[in-house]
Amino acid sequence: MQMLCRLLDPVTVRGLWFGAVFFLCSGSAWAVVPASPSATLQKSVVDWVVQTQSVPAESVVLAPLDPRLQVKACSSPLAMDLPFASTETIRVRCAQPTWQLFVRVSVTGRVAASSAQAKVETAEVEKRQVLVAAVPLQRGMILTEAHVRLAEVDTPGMPVNVLEQVSQILHSEVVRDVRPDTPLRSQDIRPTLLVKRGQMVLMSIGQAQGFQISARVEAQQDGRYGEQIKLKNRDSGRMLTGLVKGPNQVQGL
Repeated sequence: MQMLCRLLDPVTVRGLWFGAVFFLCSGSAWAVVPASPSATLQKSVVDWVVQTQSVPAESVVLAPLDPRLQVKACSSPLAMDLPFASTETIRVRCAQPTWQLFVRVSVTGRVAASSAQAKVETAEVEKRQVLVAAVPLQRGMILTEAHVRLAEVDTPGMPVNVLEQVSQILHSEVVRDVRPDTPLRSQDIRPTLLVKRGQMVLMSIGQAQGFQISARVEAQQDGRYGEQIKLKNRDSGRMLTGLVKGPNQVQGL
C-alpha cells in the first residue's frame, strides 16, 4: 500500500471531473475526501444544463468562478433557473444557508448549429411582389407609371401598408423623398390636387357607355382624386355635388 501511495504522490487530483470524490494517501491507509462546495456547485450546474437543454455534458463549458468567491456548502439540493432572456447566465440558489450566485455557461457547437439553421431559414424566405420606386422620388412629385415598377421583395422586415398595384399611385403625389428600389407605402403618397376652387370644371352625369350629360360648372372648393366637392351652376345658381375623377373633371352625384 505504501509503495502504491508513493507512486500516486505526483498525481494531481485537481484535474478530475470537478473533483466529485477523490482519495488521498495517509500513511498506509486511504482517506475519502468529499468534493468541495465549489466543485459540487459546478457539477450541479453542468447536470442541470444537460437535463434542461438536452446537450451532452462534454459540450457544456463553465466560466471560471471568481477566486475570491467563497462558496458555502449547501445542506439542500441547489436550485437553478434562468433569470434573464439568455440561456448563458444561470442563477444558483441555496436555501440553507441562504445564498445565491450567477454562473456563466456556454454550449460548444451551438453557434454552428444556429448558423446552419439560419441558412435553411434564409433559403425558405418568402418573397412578395410590391411596388418600388424606379427613380428618385421627391416630395410634391405627381406620380405616373414611369416612376414605379413591380419587384420581388423578401417578406420578413417588409414595412406595412406596402402598395402592390400601379393603379394605386395614379393621380397621386409624393409626400416625402423616396430612394430608388424602396417599397412604396400608402403613407408615402396622397391624392394630388386635381381641382382648384374657382376653376371651371367639366361635370359629367350618367354612364360613359350610355346616356351622359356634361356641363361646365364652377368648383366651390379644392378637390383631390376621389373627394366630393361642392359645385355651382353659374347659369342657374344651383349648388351641386361632384366626385373628383381627374384634372378639372368631376362625376355628378
